Amino acid sequence: MGEPWKRSDHGPLVARAVRAAGLDPHEVTIYALRHSSIVRQLLAGVPVRVVAVNHDTSVVMIERTYSRYIGDHADALARKALLDLGAPTSGNVVPLATTAG
Repeated sequence: MGEPWKRSDHGPLVARAVRAAGLDPHEVTIYALRHSSIVRQLLAGVPVRVVAVNHDTSVVMIERTYSRYIGDHADALARKALLDLGAPTSGNVVPLATTAG
């Protein structure tokens, strides 16, 4: 108690939790959980630098390892930041007057 975990300390605890969830501990490892956490944060728009710090890794490593997983979602992520030229949704917006030529 009160000491840092060694590399081997987490294995049995994670395996027990994975089995309790009805999954195979040979397929669902601590790294699978880490991987899904990183991908979830990236897809939620958390800045890559923050994701790297949260997972004790580097931006370069995240870009190298995870870009293929988020590439399919790039359009949806970028679309959120586009300018919406559609009609205003509130009734208090009036068009600007245009001047003739």
